Amino acid sequence: MSSPPQVPRMRAAARRVKAGGERFLGGVLAGASARRLRERAFADDWAAANLDARQATGPLWVVLGDSVSQGIGATTREVGYVGVVHEMLRRRDAWRVVNLSRAGAGVADVLARQLPELAALTAQEPAALVSCIIGAEDLARHTPGLDTALRQVMAALPTGSVIGTVSRGGHGGPAAALDAVIREEAARHQLRIAQLPSRAAHPGRVRDHTLLSDVGHAAWATAVLKAIDGPPAEIASTTDPALPVVPAVPDTE
Repeated sequence: MSSPPQVPRMRAAARRVKAGGERFLGGVLAGASARRLRERAFADDWAAANLDARQATGPLWVVLGDSVSQGIGATTREVGYVGVVHEMLRRRDAWRVVNLSRAGAGVADVLARQLPELAALTAQEPAALVSCIIGAEDLARHTPGLDTALRQVMAALPTGSVIGTVSRGGHGGPAAALDAVIREEAARHQLRIAQLPSRAAHPGRVRDHTLLSDVGHAAWATAVLKAIDGPPAEIASTTDPALPVVPAVPDTE
């Protein structure tokens, strides 16, 4: 039996109050404690928004991913790339977004937690859009077997889902090799590719240079919207002709 409508609203309100307290403490404290509190505030904000989205109607976008998909690095949740893309989609239709991403998540978290959550959420009705941007945390941790795990993630995504690249710029290296896997599997499973600007091109003012600033989140939003919309500006000769491959958003100085 589903909960009465007022129950999710009360839970959402409680989450927002909790997030407000975490944002306040995060602004007072310094260092790792402040960052953890900011991450919790973003997570609670999204938990509240997710509860509201589940009660609403309209096309559903489900987000999988890590800290960047939570909006970490942006000044507010709404300025994160997911918030920006959602606002653009809402100008077209009554789009909802449920954000299942988690700060610090890697590919294993998507396999073990986020994909099962997606399956449960969409058991009665499929999502209109699914996106997954993952792998940067694993690259930083040198996670073994990353390419195999990422292939498993992409095979489990619905046809037409958006998958993001992970390269931080430059040529060669593990990130470029992982992007090659992403392109190969995207062609195999008919996924859309959002070719994202380097995280290092728009760093936030934090010790971790891989976090995006508001400008960086805006650049990612542009790339994700292009992947959602198509048609492709360029088709790689090794991919299915029906597969949209989005051109890179030029990095700015």
